[in-house]
Amino acid sequence: MGIRNPSAFVLSSVFVASLCCSQPAYSATPPCELLTQNQVSTIVGTSVGAASPIATTGCSWKAQSPSKILVSVSMQNEKMFAGAKRSSTPETTNISVSGVGDEAIFIGVENFSSLWVRKGTTYLLVRLYGLPVSEAQTKLKSLASSAVWKL
Repeated sequence: MGIRNPSAFVLSSVFVASLCCSQPAYSATPPCELLTQNQVSTIVGTSVGAASPIATTGCSWKAQSPSKILVSVSMQNEKMFAGAKRSSTPETTNISVSGVGDEAIFIGVENFSSLWVRKGTTYLLVRLYGLPVSEAQTKLKSLASSAVWKL
């Protein structure tokens, strides 16, 4: 059995490892309070449900049917952030983004994009599933900018 999209597999693996193996630097604000349901709905352009915690380090908002859009935020650590900066898989967009935190890296592949943000010694990962890379980058920057103010 082969892997159809190696880039998506690599990004998914990094995400799972970040949830299972990281020791994130927590902010004073719980992840589900970094964004409101209204903010997420407005920025992604579709109605999303209420915040849903991901363990103690993350939160997600899922679009109402029939949309397949999902937004998540999670606290990360320096090691995971450094790994994201080094990531360079084929068919993947990986660029620095200015104007969000002290440093930000956008990584995107078809229908799966991430914005890794460092603010001081706090690391935040904002993910957007279900939109093309061309749409996701601007939306992720808006989501991350809103969340960073509460770190």
